[in-house]
Amino acid sequence: MPGGRDRDEPEEKLVELGRVIRPHGVNGAFIVSAYTENPAAVLERPGLELWSPDGRERRPAEGLSGRATDGRLVVKLPGLDGREEAAALKGWRLVLPRNLLPPLPEDEIYWADLLGLTVFTKSGRALGRVEGLMEAGAGLLLAVIDSAGLERLIPFQPGLLAAVDLAGGRLVLDPPPGLLDL
Repeated sequence: MPGGRDRDEPEEKLVELGRVIRPHGVNGAFIVSAYTENPAAVLERPGLELWSPDGRERRPAEGLSGRATDGRLVVKLPGLDGREEAAALKGWRLVLPRNLLPPLPEDEIYWADLLGLTVFTKSGRALGRVEGLMEAGAGLLLAVIDSAGLERLIPFQPGLLAAVDLAGGRLVLDPPPGLLDL
């Protein structure tokens, strides 16, 4: 289940598996952009919590139910019954303690480990920081935002990837000519 970005939170190391993007319907359901290859697998993980964007509030996500659709989850949390309550969760992060995730082979990473990495081209040009992930029909897209606030959606494909340095916080791409032109 690739997905997850280490977050050094006060009490434990957490992995962000997704983010609430908007309410869905009128009965308290909401949409989660899942940072996983298999979004439905998120619902099967015990220990899930919802954390506010600033990390000051948290609520257990026990009993979270729903379905995967187009790389996203439509979910319902027990006790959350109205659209306004669901809308108030916009931006909240769906997190899990890192120690509850299965270990990966050495040549794999959790998708959301890419969040927060600074992206460079092989020639050293800084492109910005990975601020989001999006599953597209052909694969994963990185939402990279530069210092001016410009967002680029860049395919995360083996042919474009030169290096991933999680410890150094860097992702190096070798894009073909024209890919990054506006």
